[in-house]
Amino acid sequence: MKIAALALIALLVPTPAFAGPVEDLLSGARKECRGCDLTDARFKKADLSGVDFTGANLTGATFHRAVLKGAIFDGVTATNANFNLTDLTGASFKDAKVQGALFYGAQLSATKFDHADLTKARMQETRMTGSSLVDANLDNTVMRNARLNSANLSGADMLGTNLIGASVGRTVFDGTKMDNVSLVKAKAADTTFKQAQIKATDFYGADLRNADFADAQISDSRFTLAKVSGVSWAEAILTRNLMQDGRFQP
Repeated sequence: MKIAALALIALLVPTPAFAGPVEDLLSGARKECRGCDLTDARFKKADLSGVDFTGANLTGATFHRAVLKGAIFDGVTATNANFNLTDLTGASFKDAKVQGALFYGAQLSATKFDHADLTKARMQETRMTGSSLVDANLDNTVMRNARLNSANLSGADMLGTNLIGASVGRTVFDGTKMDNVSLVKAKAADTTFKQAQIKATDFYGADLRNADFADAQISDSRFTLAKVSGVSWAEAILTRNLMQDGRFQP
């Protein structure tokens, strides 16, 4: 009889419910979700500062207007994820796969994208001062009107990258591979393009004052109306370019 009564009590006592990883992250119960499957998860306007998402699957996840300062996204797969208007100051996306992700208007100052695949990502109107994109893949990435001052894009692959109207002053493009990149009316004073391979790239009306193209290979590109006072072309190889004064190089 006693045993039966105890069993009945056990059945009546509510058992604690275990929340999933999304709920735990939103409530602050956990600060890491390494390797989690967070496909299509919704974190809109959440404060996830400092959370470690290393290796997680964030495909299609939404972080719209979330606060993600110092968050770690190293090695994540975040294809088509939405980071529009987020604060990702000091966050890290090293080796991340973020193809087609949305970063419109995001705060990305001092954020690290080294070796990340940002193919077709949309990063227009972002603030990326001091960010690092060393050896990143920026093929067909839209960075129109981005504030990319004092950033490091050394060795990046840039096919069809859109930097129209972007601010890239004092940024390092050394060793990049640029093909059909648009830097029309970009603010690029004191920028370095040392040993870069630049092909069919448009610098129309860009501010290139004091830029450094030492040892770069530049072909089939347009510099019409660009500001080039103080530019260094030391040991650069220039062929078939339309220069700032309208002169065409053979």
